[in-house]
Amino acid sequence: MTAQPASLADLVALAADDLGVPGVAAGVEIDGDQTIAAYGVTGSDHGRPIDAATLFQIGSTAKTFTATAVMVLVDRDLVRLDRPVHDYLPDLRLPSAPAAAVTVGQLLNHTAGWDGGDVWVDTGDGDDALARTADRLAGLPQQFAPGTGTTYDNAAFVLAGRLVEVVAGQTFEQALATLVLEPLGLRQTLTSLNEIMTRPFALGHRALGAPRTVSVCQPWSDPRGYVPAGARLASSLGDQVTWARFQLGDGRAADGTRVLSARALHAMHAPSTDLELMPGVRMGIGWMLRDVAGVRLLEHRGDVAGQHSALVVVPERACSIVVLTNCTPAGRELSERVVQHVLVNRLGLAEQVPDVLHLDEAQLAAYTGTYRTVGLQLRVVADGGRLVIHGTLADGDGPAETLAFPIDLLAGDRYVVVDGPFVGVPGEFVRDGGTIVAVKHVGRLVPRADG
Repeated sequence: MTAQPASLADLVALAADDLGVPGVAAGVEIDGDQTIAAYGVTGSDHGRPIDAATLFQIGSTAKTFTATAVMVLVDRDLVRLDRPVHDYLPDLRLPSAPAAAVTVGQLLNHTAGWDGGDVWVDTGDGDDALARTADRLAGLPQQFAPGTGTTYDNAAFVLAGRLVEVVAGQTFEQALATLVLEPLGLRQTLTSLNEIMTRPFALGHRALGAPRTVSVCQPWSDPRGYVPAGARLASSLGDQVTWARFQLGDGRAADGTRVLSARALHAMHAPSTDLELMPGVRMGIGWMLRDVAGVRLLEHRGDVAGQHSALVVVPERACSIVVLTNCTPAGRELSERVVQHVLVNRLGLAEQVPDVLHLDEAQLAAYTGTYRTVGLQLRVVADGGRLVIHGTLADGDGPAETLAFPIDLLAGDRYVVVDGPFVGVPGEFVRDGGTIVAVKHVGRLVPRADG
């Protein structure tokens, strides 16, 4: 039996050394008892030691901030979730679905229906960057009618950020600071590159080849026009722990400042659609929701420019878990080791092991083939009696990156990733008339491309 690490610091250090992650900061709070751990360096070649003030890019975890900014406007009766986006952005051009058909709420729970916008095109660094990026949405294909399905949608959050800009009468970055960051005292959560570069900040890294072989990612950040979806927003462990603690409260900051009504905050944490983003995962407002051993978890993770963040909140147990790393994809695997350790060993929440289907080669052949959507191609192959998904993601700037996802098939054409950095992530194959026509992979609906 493998001995459990004696402390969070031991767990983080062992995992970082094992996976070759240059730097990590982690924090766990249960019933007000807080433990933090920092390990490693900001850069693999000439970095400084990581501490609780080091700034990491948090990637898509920033979507929880964007959603909160919208909800502040909802609280102020300036926005309604059930109103068409077109009410607030009358000049907006959208894909084939009429703009009037897409509601504000559908932007925030991944049900808007168009292809997710995973290719991020640079529209400049001016104050019009987000407006210009939003204008590009007209070119995205519509996958399904709004509200009738789910697919992880960066483009929708770009549009939500543009709505915040227009309604607040400020740039998105200014509005985010005014509506959310400043009232909460999050002084180490920043979007300005000039300001970030004057603080201790982590470089992003990608693993290449053998373990421990990493290279620094360039450029350091993604385009400004995608800040609402997860580009460029950097935060410290201290601020992320504060952000997680806010989720456990009633909408007030630590100093008593009212940021959100309790009703609005709790609405963000409740299912906003009956549709699942992934098997067992539904959407609140900006938050992913799943139950483990009957206990609700609020979650978000983010990957951007060689950095990974994880934020897990368990309101019923007054618990929050934050992990920030400066390496992908290994940082994701490290964060999941920390999350699972806390859930199982501190909270007694163990996920049920699903029953695996064992199919022969002929049966597996129904799933194999090529699946493709904007910026993402999946090649599903049978290998030794098991399916493996080879995913290639092109980010629009750097070279395409391919990862292998060995999966176990479950009942109902569902699956779970069984090894590697995405271990435990659920997915499913989609049928139409008995034929596999798409795969739902890491939340993205990816249609079959080979017939």
